[in-house]
Amino acid sequence: MSKKALLEIHKDSLTLGGEPFYLASGDMHYFRFFKDGWRRRLKLMKDFGLTAVQTYVPWNMHEPEEGKFCFDGSLDIGEFLRTCDEVGLKVMFRPSPYICSEWDFGGLPYWLLKKDGIGIRTYDPIYMECLKNYYERLAKEFVPYLSTNGGPIIAVAVENEYGSFGDDRRYIAEVGRLLRELGVDVPLYTANGFESFKLLPGSRPEYWTSIDVHELTDEARSSILEYQGDKPIMIGEFWAGRSQQWGGYFKRQTAEDVAKLYKSIIDQGAYVNFYMFCGGTNFGFHNGALEGRYGADLPGAPNRYIPFATSYDVDAPVTEYGYPTEKYFACKRVLREYLEAQGIPFTGSDDEAAPSCETQSIDSVKLTKSADLLDNAEALAKSIRKSGIPLTFESMNQDYGFMLYSTDIEYTDDAERSIRIEGLHDRAMIFGNGKYLGSMMRDRKPEDIRFTIPRSGMHLDILVENMGRINYGNAMLNEKKGICGFVKIEVLNEDGSIYPWNYTIKTSWTNISLPFDSLEKTDFSKPPKPGRPIIYQGSFSAKPGVDTFFNPGSGVKGFVEINGFNIGRYWSIGPQGTLYVPGELLKENNIIRIVELHPKGDELTVGFDAEPSLDTIEETCDLQVSVVG
Repeated sequence: MSKKALLEIHKDSLTLGGEPFYLASGDMHYFRFFKDGWRRRLKLMKDFGLTAVQTYVPWNMHEPEEGKFCFDGSLDIGEFLRTCDEVGLKVMFRPSPYICSEWDFGGLPYWLLKKDGIGIRTYDPIYMECLKNYYERLAKEFVPYLSTNGGPIIAVAVENEYGSFGDDRRYIAEVGRLLRELGVDVPLYTANGFESFKLLPGSRPEYWTSIDVHELTDEARSSILEYQGDKPIMIGEFWAGRSQQWGGYFKRQTAEDVAKLYKSIIDQGAYVNFYMFCGGTNFGFHNGALEGRYGADLPGAPNRYIPFATSYDVDAPVTEYGYPTEKYFACKRVLREYLEAQGIPFTGSDDEAAPSCETQSIDSVKLTKSADLLDNAEALAKSIRKSGIPLTFESMNQDYGFMLYSTDIEYTDDAERSIRIEGLHDRAMIFGNGKYLGSMMRDRKPEDIRFTIPRSGMHLDILVENMGRINYGNAMLNEKKGICGFVKIEVLNEDGSIYPWNYTIKTSWTNISLPFDSLEKTDFSKPPKPGRPIIYQGSFSAKPGVDTFFNPGSGVKGFVEINGFNIGRYWSIGPQGTLYVPGELLKENNIIRIVELHPKGDELTVGFDAEPSLDTIEETCDLQVSVVG
């Protein structure tokens, strides 16, 4: 541990323990990596010349169920902070509690949605009690590492971009008060957009108020100086890259353009934090989503639900797999030249070339064992409940994954039918008497699904995938998952139009919870059935400790488990074509299991590439996010 020191914020400068301190920082999120991958990324940040690392703290990872806390493995905050200290980096710590970060529900735990009448991110007593309980436990992990206790944490964030969500200034004050009560005696800071309608409700004068921008324009500079002219300008998030959404073009920024913007900002005397500095991964089902339009969209694109991809490489200076890019070196030169011109010591390395990047490729891995997913549903279920109408994930105490809804339809007549799912969140596959009928997705035009009911009746299965909770804006308020309304079986007239005088909903359901925490209990004696999702299993040899990139081959849509760990979703619509597999996960002999929702055969051959594929979509593509792919 270092010597005890306090960060002091003056009008145009910073001191740490009474000595001049230059803040150059970047985001690296410990929870987006395997623990053994932290140090090499932090070392790159130190070599760049950064003096601090900024990290979010995801509430939904550390308290996945109310009152049950997790601080081990890649969630070992204490170990991460000790590693930062050993490498020589200070920490800008963001326990927020909301992080956005293209992360499921913005980092809030799903179980908050189970509480009737709760006002998330407000001074609501139900919400504040939950936050207080969490912060009391979290404080035990990070307060010992404050700089005033000899640790690396020099500042702690209060909420995040709150001015883009609400206007409850009492809430912002209470979060800060709670942190102080728990022993946080370092400066508090916030991050918001630069517009006054975001700054005023999103921060308070006593907090160091940073702004999130791509460029420090005259308008942004004037706005923050008018709000807080007694402190230096801090760019809490300098957007040096862009996140990926399924079905959309991955719009990159050139190293030259980013370096030019970076130079412009620090030349104006602002302290800059790169968001992101180190790309990472939304492992498992932890990606978030947006409702609206986004940066890679074409003009005039409609508002709709847009899930983020598994990769969080975000075109950062350091890649998802932990190696510096051209952008890294271009911006490093800018920082070094600026500091030398100002007479400030440059603390980075002299290296001007990227280290060799060792990866591996593994060809033709055949997954010869296969089983029907629906026939394995009960064996893999977390719980099974009967109900009158379909239950949401939250009602079933389920966070991520899938839900299987089953019911029976009695024969009444020979009229053609279609199915309507009201409140679908997010994507459904429909099966009648075991046969695949089609798919639907939230706010997309559904496939034309028509069927008749046999005289013996029909068993109806609806497999719903949670594709990520919305992580930004007011749409978060209604982010329960599964079937959030009802199912209606429409009766069709002979001309194909819907018979209007039918208000009957389908009742009497079996709800089967499938979070897919593990596929180990799959019964491979239950063979695949045509057109239905399949669970595949195989094995492969690899060099332990060496990264690679999973290539799904002919796979259309699904997720991958390697040695029991879910590395994420794949989807043939792109732009992500491969999934990052950290070398820390691999052994000499490995087990791979895949859930493929739209299989093309009883066997599947996949591969592992030596390079990632993140740009499979042409620039002209609209963010359609198709129903199937």
